[in-house]
Amino acid sequence: MAKISPDGARKAIEKEIRTFISPFREVGEEMKQAHASGGPAAPVRHAMRLPLVDPIRFRRILVSLLKVLVVLELVGAFGEGLSTQRWERFGIDLVVAGTLWVLWGRITALVREQKRSARAKIETGGDTLSFWDAVVFSILWTDEIYQDIPADHRRLVVISYSMIALGLVVAFLNVGAGLMSLVVSGALVLGAVNLVAWLVSVERGEKEALKTEMRLARDVQMSLMPTSDPDAPGLEVAGVSMPAMEVGGDLFDYCRLGDPPGPFAVAVVDVSGKGMHAAMSGVFTSGAFATEARQSVSPARIMTRLNRSVHLHTRKGHFVAFLLATYDPPTCTLTFANAGQSKPLLYTGGRCEWLDPSGDRFPLGLQPDSAYGDRSVVLKPGDLVVFCTDGCTDAMNGAREMYGAERIERLLAREAPGGPAARALVERILADIRAFMGGATQHDDMTIVVLKPRLS
Repeated sequence: MAKISPDGARKAIEKEIRTFISPFREVGEEMKQAHASGGPAAPVRHAMRLPLVDPIRFRRILVSLLKVLVVLELVGAFGEGLSTQRWERFGIDLVVAGTLWVLWGRITALVREQKRSARAKIETGGDTLSFWDAVVFSILWTDEIYQDIPADHRRLVVISYSMIALGLVVAFLNVGAGLMSLVVSGALVLGAVNLVAWLVSVERGEKEALKTEMRLARDVQMSLMPTSDPDAPGLEVAGVSMPAMEVGGDLFDYCRLGDPPGPFAVAVVDVSGKGMHAAMSGVFTSGAFATEARQSVSPARIMTRLNRSVHLHTRKGHFVAFLLATYDPPTCTLTFANAGQSKPLLYTGGRCEWLDPSGDRFPLGLQPDSAYGDRSVVLKPGDLVVFCTDGCTDAMNGAREMYGAERIERLLAREAPGGPAARALVERILADIRAFMGGATQHDDMTIVVLKPRLS
């Protein structure tokens, strides 16, 4: 084997690096020539030929360079040993490389742990965040950070990284005379940082606009719901709706059906989607329902007619879960139709029963020709009916366990024998769900309405 001198090893390292960044080197050389012959604008035109480097590719380039340097260090150390017969450097390199090889799995696990720790520090550090924490986070989370960048902003981020890469090339090739390469590379890095800072400010402005939209959506949503419990003949009624942080489309309402107004009715609605679209869909559905409610006293006929309107005016893929119930005091009869809403829960005779609807069960707007049916049940003193949207049963705690329908059944079995008022029972159900969730985030609206026949 031919002997490799230390000087030869250094030249080999420089050759590998130059080969690896050859596209940048060619552009740099052309920039020098253009500057000498074409005036100040020519280098800029040639720089535009530089291939763009996104953050992930940029990191991979650095990792590849590091691997090349490690290999060339081993080659150089081996060459030095051959030429001088002093093998201390090569021995140390082999020990280090072997240790890394043996412990690579453990090192990878430590890096993953450090990655989680760095993310936690970034999110909670605030003014106490250290320079090192920021460096570690920015390197370890490169892939995820870049992938989370909105598509319409991603190209500017790529250009920013390309400017930094060009700045390194300019400094490495020593473009210009004296300190000019440092001035040029510094200007490119400054420009890249400014671009990223501008994107951050734009993103913040968009988030503020989104927050404003969410506040408006919540205001619209809440304006559609009653502000107090109604005075319904022969019936105690209480309801509550708790919007999630991302406003959905839950709402409930009380009204009289027919013209002139006749039976007392309760409507519980869950519009698909989030934000302002869900709120506006709720406004349309509420208005269409008010029109249809004057045309009939049958929940099934009202829902069938309302379905056609929702299907015509709702975007494809969006729908409305709707439950409409009426109560007739002389016969103590509850009549309801259900279009994709959670089943009503009836507590009677010490047991709970989930009431199935009759007719079609599709949410409004899903099928143009759905035909819904009425179902009636006679309520006795001591009975309770609970309407709740799926945000209640699907509520999750920190362990991602769902609250579930069984917990509502157990709560009613425990509380209903005491004869609580409808309002008190609503509050107890809501408190039980919140206690189950603990500090977990509420991801869906929760609406609860309780009906209880008045004792004669």
